[in-house]
Amino acid sequence: MLANIPEKVMHRVRWVLASCWLILIFSLFYDPISPWLTHFNTTWSPFQLSPHINHIDSCIKVQGVCLQEEPYGLGASFFWGLIVPSGVFMLLIFGHEFWRRICPLGFMSQIFRFLGKQRQKKRVDKKTGKTHYELVKIKSDSWLGKKLFKNYKWGCFMLGFVVAFYFMIPIVLF
Repeated sequence: MLANIPEKVMHRVRWVLASCWLILIFSLFYDPISPWLTHFNTTWSPFQLSPHINHIDSCIKVQGVCLQEEPYGLGASFFWGLIVPSGVFMLLIFGHEFWRRICPLGFMSQIFRFLGKQRQKKRVDKKTGKTHYELVKIKSDSWLGKKLFKNYKWGCFMLGFVVAFYFMIPIVLF
């Protein structure tokens, strides 16, 4: 589906999506703007709280105490109510290839490659004398290649399996 779109355009799309993703994550920790959008005096906002809810007759009572509505942040609501379902929707409707091309997390893992800041090794061709640089790779026969990544992958798999078994199966059974 996105195979006909040039890589430069997709690069810009991924930059925009990754920037929005980071802003959304930051807004989960600090958000001075969206409580202002939900304030009942902000008449033009679609997220405005109704000013009539805070009256004693129409309040929501919990254990006999009237709860007051207060302005709140929208970051978590947007993330769980809009971003996550739209990601699942895109995966189901457009497929894996579409998501792979626009995924902000995949883009963030490649930022150093785009900036040209990867660890490289200098190589000189013996015949021509030309110098070129190649990426430093972990050899599969080294200790790091044999032990760490194999054990790390196995550990992550087992952790996920145990968490799923421990927490999800009781929910399904009961």
